[in-house]
Amino acid sequence: MVKQNWTCQQIEAINAGGGTLLVSAAAGAGKTAVLVERIIKKITDIKNPVDVDRLLVLTFTNSAAAEMRERIGNAISRELDKNSQSKHLNRQLTLLNRASITTIHSFCLEVIRQNFHQLKLDPTFRIANDMEAALLRLEVLEELFEQKYSEGEDTPFIRLVECYGGNRDDSNLQEMVLNLYEFARSNPWPEQWLKDVAQYFNVGEGEDIDSLPWIQNIKLGLKLELEGVADTLQSALKLTCVPGGPQPYQDNIREDISLVRELLEMCKGPWDSLYKLFSTIKFNSLKRCGKDVDETLKNRVKDLRDAAKKKINGIKEDVFSRPPEELINDLKKLFPLISALTELVMDYGEAYTRAKRAKGLVDFSDLEHYCLKLLLDPASRPGREIPSGIALELGNRFEEVLVDEYQDINAVQDTILKLIAHHGNIFMVGDVKQSIYRFRLARPELFLVKYLKYPVEKGGTERRIDLNKNFRSRREIIDGVNFIFRQIMSPEVGELEYDRQAELVYGADYPHLDRAEQDNLIEVYLVDTKRGSEISEERAEYEENTAESVSNTEIEEGLGEPDKVKIEARLVAERIKEMVQGKDGQNAPFLIYDKQMSRYRPASYRDIVVLLRTTKNWANSFLDEFRLSGIPAYAETGTGYFDAIEVQTVLSLLKVIDNPRQDIPLVAVLRSPILGLTAEELGNIRLKRPEGSFYEALKEAALSEKGELGEKIKLFLNNLERWRSLARRENLTTLIWTLYRETGYYEYAGGMPGGRHRQANLRALYDRACQFEATTFRGLFRFLRFIEGIEDSGNDLGTARALGENENVVRIMSIHKSKGLEFPVVFVAGLGKGFNFRDLSGEVLFDKDLGLGPSLVDPELRFKYPTMAKLAIRNKLKFETLAEEMRILYVAMTRAKEKLILTGSVENLEQKAAVWCRNIDTSDWRIPVADTAGARSFLDWICPAIARHNHGLPLRQLALCEGEPPKEVFYHGSKWRINIKRAWEGASKNGEKPQKHLELMEKVRAFLPLEPQSKYAEIIDKNLSWEYPYSKIVSKPAKLTVSELKERFPVEYYRGDAENMYKASIMRRPKFLQKIDGLSAAERGTAVHLVIQHLELNENLNEEDIKNQVMSMFLREIITEEQLNSIDIKKVAAFFNGNLGRRVLKAREVKREVPFTISLPVIELYPELAPGIGRDENILVQGIIDMLVDEGDGFVLIDFKTDRVKGNADLIINKYKHQLELYSRAVEIVTGRKVKESYLYLFDLDKEICF
Repeated sequence: MVKQNWTCQQIEAINAGGGTLLVSAAAGAGKTAVLVERIIKKITDIKNPVDVDRLLVLTFTNSAAAEMRERIGNAISRELDKNSQSKHLNRQLTLLNRASITTIHSFCLEVIRQNFHQLKLDPTFRIANDMEAALLRLEVLEELFEQKYSEGEDTPFIRLVECYGGNRDDSNLQEMVLNLYEFARSNPWPEQWLKDVAQYFNVGEGEDIDSLPWIQNIKLGLKLELEGVADTLQSALKLTCVPGGPQPYQDNIREDISLVRELLEMCKGPWDSLYKLFSTIKFNSLKRCGKDVDETLKNRVKDLRDAAKKKINGIKEDVFSRPPEELINDLKKLFPLISALTELVMDYGEAYTRAKRAKGLVDFSDLEHYCLKLLLDPASRPGREIPSGIALELGNRFEEVLVDEYQDINAVQDTILKLIAHHGNIFMVGDVKQSIYRFRLARPELFLVKYLKYPVEKGGTERRIDLNKNFRSRREIIDGVNFIFRQIMSPEVGELEYDRQAELVYGADYPHLDRAEQDNLIEVYLVDTKRGSEISEERAEYEENTAESVSNTEIEEGLGEPDKVKIEARLVAERIKEMVQGKDGQNAPFLIYDKQMSRYRPASYRDIVVLLRTTKNWANSFLDEFRLSGIPAYAETGTGYFDAIEVQTVLSLLKVIDNPRQDIPLVAVLRSPILGLTAEELGNIRLKRPEGSFYEALKEAALSEKGELGEKIKLFLNNLERWRSLARRENLTTLIWTLYRETGYYEYAGGMPGGRHRQANLRALYDRACQFEATTFRGLFRFLRFIEGIEDSGNDLGTARALGENENVVRIMSIHKSKGLEFPVVFVAGLGKGFNFRDLSGEVLFDKDLGLGPSLVDPELRFKYPTMAKLAIRNKLKFETLAEEMRILYVAMTRAKEKLILTGSVENLEQKAAVWCRNIDTSDWRIPVADTAGARSFLDWICPAIARHNHGLPLRQLALCEGEPPKEVFYHGSKWRINIKRAWEGASKNGEKPQKHLELMEKVRAFLPLEPQSKYAEIIDKNLSWEYPYSKIVSKPAKLTVSELKERFPVEYYRGDAENMYKASIMRRPKFLQKIDGLSAAERGTAVHLVIQHLELNENLNEEDIKNQVMSMFLREIITEEQLNSIDIKKVAAFFNGNLGRRVLKAREVKREVPFTISLPVIELYPELAPGIGRDENILVQGIIDMLVDEGDGFVLIDFKTDRVKGNADLIINKYKHQLELYSRAVEIVTGRKVKESYLYLFDLDKEICF
């Protein structure tokens, strides 16, 4: 094994002594390797060795824990190879199986199981699965609400329902209770937190508004917004100073800037003063301008000033529309309501806990809280956590606690770590820039506090070590990531200063690639989806000069979201094909470095990933476009399952079995292939009883209808009764499989287009029922209710996929799924998609520090508005969301090893570019915080940054921007290529608006008659009556393979082998058949050809060398295990030991698997068509030559055959003679050189035959 070369910082992290150590490890810095090496160093320390079971190693996933255990085991084994007699190391291998290398939840479970009696838990308790927990939560909540409703009509609960329940039912309040319960449980003291945040609204008489917990946060948000307004006005002021600018506006704008600066100053003072100033704000009218003023500049200045005024007036409306005393009164009014809400949540928590205990269940949240309860001394209180005896015992047991991915920790988990590492012996490793699990209530600020607090110098009990060297990515990617994030990431937006300490440092070692046409710079594709206004002359000239084919006018309307996704997906598909196949046959495929092969190789589909912020509604569009482009792809979509017709049909049948008086499911079943009634037949059934349920009409029809329809209905009703009885007697899985079998619907689905996929969906429904049956819940009604709950919540299960992620496919995944992974080529797509700020729109917002932020709702007067608490929390949540999105972008860009391609679409790119370039000449590295805080998509961060680079010229040209960025930014070493694409490129030509085409399409869509008389009528008639003069060859293919041509050879070549001649093509068999039956003859032949193709040839090649190389091919996944076992090494060696094989090994050059395409006259291949067919009519012939040996004076052509030879070998010779003649002819046509000899080598006979 290659010896690891550690950096100085890595050595520090590996060897650092006891105490509290935080390792901030950037993307690709080898943090897991460092963690393993630190453990090995402790285990093998000569002076003070530590047993592996005295180390507590905590991760966040089971797979990460298993990988960690395996790595440690391998490292111990390597140490044993050096010192096989070491009893200590042998003991460590034994102890490894019981060592505490686990997830945090598994560790908590172990502590609980050892001390269950102290919690008064049933010792046989088990962890509820997600489905079971969801059903139980819903059941408990509904029972609680029923109880609350029964307590009377004039109660705080009823008031809660009226204010926050929703328009038609109480579902919104139920969801709020569940969400608040889960949020509170992320706090070590959930009940106390709920009580405390309710008290925030218990405002005393005469209390100063500035003492309330929300004021400072509101002021912080105001400050950032006002700074943005000031920047906008400064941009307007600059435009007034340029030649032709509206200079008379300068006084107005300077007054506006002065006003904004005064507001900014007042943000430091009391709220009352700020309110009074906002109340008196007034903007003066702009002064008149002369006729010599440039109208474009004048309008741009006015637009900028109007935007600033709009922002100020918006702040005034949202925040300062009511005096301070009214704001305080709002809080007082809400105190009883918020108290009722928090009490309701606590009541629910108690009821849910009782229900779980009754069933002997715990959920994952319980694992943390029960463990915390065991580790806390009874005298503990919030902010003063005292370790219990159990915690002290654990602290003494573990020499050190090592935590991976510490940035994803929550407050409960962090408290547990503090209690068991009370000696300060804790090693935490992570990267706060990769904390992307806020939706799981992770607390990145726990990492940040330590990051900012701990010194980097040695000597103290607390220390920070930075691992910034990235061993994953090429320099171009490292430079690009640093360039972007140094400009956009700040403590205000991003929660961290992206300074030199946070920057990535190039540490990979990619061999030089001497290939001029390939570069590894970062590509950015921007798709303009706007239709409408004409582009300016300046921009048209620019696009013409830069070879951008953009129509002079565009269609009037904007594109819908699905169309935008498809256009972007198509663009990505085209670029992928170029990288894998080369562009138009001219450029070679993109090369990537393969460490296992120690050389560059062409990129394959498996090397490429497409990352999306969310796969919902995006992944399926990408899959569709890739399928149309012939690109194999795989995605775990997580959506679309419940929309599948086969799933809907079976669920409808289950609903009818549960309750047949449901009209829509019943009619769906009757109309489906299960019964197959027509619309007319359904109408006749309804006429039997127009009133009442359709089920009653169906029963009536069973009595009165005669003939086939009546028999169908009777049979269905009889089956329905039997199935309903079965549902009461048998379990759910038996019912579902019985329905599949008796209705034949499972087989029917298999015969539909995409049948395997549809059957997989039906099996998934059966599997879901199996999971349901494994819970403590039973019955068809509850199962259907659970499924409906999933659908109503917007969740989905994802449809089955025909391709697996381990095959040679392009993977499409969310950025979250990609965390911890790396890929040679990364496309980050959908960068123009807006951020999801839905969490900011709830009726009551939650924050760990500021508590609850409700709207004040008056159900009688029917109005609502946000309280100051909600304004503060909404502002805080917005910045936390932006910080999370920024970290998500960082994760996405750092997945790439060799090539990074960014794509995004925007509507009106021209207008967007003007916004992106607004502060291009900012003197600092960092883009103004107000700009980054105002971002609504990833492009709003990426493009303003790239626009300041010298490669950002296309953006500056679009914006007509003349500002100059700082030279340090402008000439930064990162490399970019910006590609502008128009969604409607070529929609109209010659500058004509396609209005007539639009009108025509509207008529077609509406099925309206077109003009009967047209100047095209005669042309159309002529075209429709035209006959193709060469109709004889229409049925003949334009392209043939050599194998297909064998069917044109004389039949005597195949005498004695007619069975094989007409045998169907052998397709690749499914994996499950491969495992059972081994390989077929054809597949064994493929395996031999693969080995011959990839053998490294040298004059000393022998049987042992071949054996070792074949094993290497298996390890490099060139051949499968089945193929490995099928190879007869002796047969391969026999060829190279023979005369022909020795010539191959000594040859000047040997080419293998040589593809060719030649053009042959049709009449040569199809002489019967000769009359009327010219010699200029050709057919393309394709083939692949197994081996072409260049001996200087000509080629030797070899074709390998693994056929089993039965009887006379002359039959085989005759069979392949014409094929080798074609091969020789192709070589001579393509190369212009002679093929001096052609050989057929028969592996079955170990025989070479010369033609």
